[in-house]
Amino acid sequence: MVAQLFANGLATGSLYALSALGFGLIYNTTRVFHIAYGAVYTVSAYLLFALWTQYKIPLGIALIIASILTILLGILIDIHVYQPLLRQSSSFLIVMISSLAVYIITVNIIVLIFGNEIKVLRSGVATTFSLGQVILSGIQILQIVAFAFVFFTLVLFLKWTNFGKIIRAMRDNPDLLSLMGIDLQKVRWLIFGLGSLLAGLAAMLQALDVGIDPNIGMSAVLIAAVAVIIGGVGILEAPAFGGLLLGVLQSVVIWQASGRWQEAVTFALLILFLLFKPEGIFGQRRRLEEK
Repeated sequence: MVAQLFANGLATGSLYALSALGFGLIYNTTRVFHIAYGAVYTVSAYLLFALWTQYKIPLGIALIIASILTILLGILIDIHVYQPLLRQSSSFLIVMISSLAVYIITVNIIVLIFGNEIKVLRSGVATTFSLGQVILSGIQILQIVAFAFVFFTLVLFLKWTNFGKIIRAMRDNPDLLSLMGIDLQKVRWLIFGLGSLLAGLAAMLQALDVGIDPNIGMSAVLIAAVAVIIGGVGILEAPAFGGLLLGVLQSVVIWQASGRWQEAVTFALLILFLLFKPEGIFGQRRRLEEK
């Protein structure tokens, strides 16, 4: 039973971790609390739904097209929403409200086009695999494998490539990057594109597993934000561990109580971390003069 709970939590946590990695990448480097990330998440899932089930495009090609369009959407949001506000030196609150407005408008457009009801991409009983006493569906295994591949690829990308080093420098000192002659706007495009790709991957895996509705994006943003805080703000890889922890704990709660307690556990864990370990799992306490 414990192994099964852990495996279920790991599959759910893998989706949370993917989403949190993208959200954290954008927040930690640009300091934009990207609520519109939920719009990107939702649009990505519906793109896959439309391409695969309505236009009958093969799944592999539909995934590629949806991913490319998701990347473009994320970059366009930065160009047409955040960049103009940045040039006007708008406050954090104004940027966040604008981001929320993008999310609300996008969700309402999706409702107008597709309706409010849940959309199921795959019908029939899912294929399952037994790993000892643990039983997982094929899509759950894919979620875990996809997260593991993306996480380690992202770590290597950030550590060993020039683009990765630039992203880490953007997190630490963007002004210095600008003085070195690096185009910060293009760096932001890379960051928003990569973050949106991670959101899209998580959204499409969720769509293939349990289906979609227009409100899935806000849940993804909230969980991603909590995972970033739990993992440690400012550490690009840390949100993944926060997402995995949330997934496992939610799995235990569903076993002991019901799914209605999932969100309560998520925010209870957030409060505990804010009270007793505000720097997160991997963060370090900073002196007052460093804040």
